[in-house]
Amino acid sequence: AALFTEAPHDMTAQAGEDVEMACSFRGTGSPSYSLEIQWWYVRNHRDWTDKQTWASNQQLKVSAQEEPGKDATKISVVKVVGSNISHKLRLSRVKPEDEGTYECRVIDSSDGKARHHKVKAYLRVEAAGGAGHPQDTQL
Repeated sequence: AALFTEAPHDMTAQAGEDVEMACSFRGTGSPSYSLEIQWWYVRNHRDWTDKQTWASNQQLKVSAQEEPGKDATKISVVKVVGSNISHKLRLSRVKPEDEGTYECRVIDSSDGKARHHKVKAYLRVEAAGGAGHPQDTQL
């Protein structure tokens, strides 16, 4: 079955750090068909407020009306012909404004119909030199 072999995970970064999110997908069927991978940035902080339900709902959220609206930005697109695709998102010197949900979407055209697969992760950016969490300071 088609599946993500590597998915981005939620992370917390300090402002000024470089961040990398990985996304890899393996399709089904014969090796010569079109696969497209897209990275989207969705600026919605609501997801973070209830982390548990977000984590368990993210598989269920692939509804038609969930197409990104004005608060979603397409960052990059990579297309390949084959059955495997992988694309790392690299963010240099992140700023607090970069905080939000990053979504990796794969459009799989293996049987002539485009199927969309999505996986997302939340990036939290903390101000550099801030107090941080208590457990971070007791090294």
